[in-house]
Amino acid sequence: MPPLIDQSLRGVGQVLFCNSPASGALISAGLLVGDPCLGAMAAVGCVSATATASVLGMESAAVGAGLMGYNGALVGCGFSVFLGAPVEPTLVATMLGGGASAVLAARLGKILTIPQWTLAFNAVALATLAYVRPFANTDDADAAPQEAEAVKLDISDIGRAGLTGISQIFVVNDPRSGALILAGIAAYSPAAAAAALFGSLVGVGTAVALGADGQGVKDGLWGYNPALTALAVSVFFVPGWPPLALATGGAAVTALVATRCNDLFANMLQTPALTVPFCLVASGCYLLGGRFGLRLAASPHSPEVNWRAFLAAK
Repeated sequence: MPPLIDQSLRGVGQVLFCNSPASGALISAGLLVGDPCLGAMAAVGCVSATATASVLGMESAAVGAGLMGYNGALVGCGFSVFLGAPVEPTLVATMLGGGASAVLAARLGKILTIPQWTLAFNAVALATLAYVRPFANTDDADAAPQEAEAVKLDISDIGRAGLTGISQIFVVNDPRSGALILAGIAAYSPAAAAAALFGSLVGVGTAVALGADGQGVKDGLWGYNPALTALAVSVFFVPGWPPLALATGGAAVTALVATRCNDLFANMLQTPALTVPFCLVASGCYLLGGRFGLRLAASPHSPEVNWRAFLAAK
């Protein structure tokens, strides 16, 4: 297929550490099922970021592996949901924001010695949303403190919440979308798909243990950051009991950090926290795993190797 399409599909896949156009295609299909407009904006953001990286002559291996495009895909998802503007301004903002995310990712690659996760997406999206303040116009009645609804989930609710947590990585509230996204991950690595779903379910379990709002749990809001953390640990470290413990603990801690971050960002900036909790905890897990001697993955196709090649070429 044409290089830009191949690189962009890989970019969509790299949101979930999948360097595969097939994975990107399945994930894109999941987004279109859950929210066609959002799926289109994700494609625009990823293509914009990838094209910007190519035009500016950024490191070809990183561009080819989709590492310069995935932040742009997330920018498109975030803008589609939170800008609340007509399609035309959102489209322009997505194109500009996607390109800016590639430039920022290249800059971060020169200074960071750990994976940059979704930092470029968070920086670009939050800078824009802090100006728009999507949570500032909440009705007083909606903003009034209410007692949290008791969490009452049966097995089917838990399964749907786990899948919706996967879809919420892309700001989509749809278990069908989550199932297709999970299939996209499985096309690249069944173990990675299992880790992502496991992390989302750990987030659900943490919410139940804390007596969190039941509707928020069902909407996947407790699952997406923990899913990313567990997935990151699973693909960056050689499988074993210590990495499993790190993934489990990291997912639970991410759920706890997310509650604090959500409150902080909503109160101070009137924005969502996006994937900031994942970035914080995943960085800690990466450093902690190295400190305790966990072996980094060495597969030629592993994301860790892709990142090491990217860092070595900067």
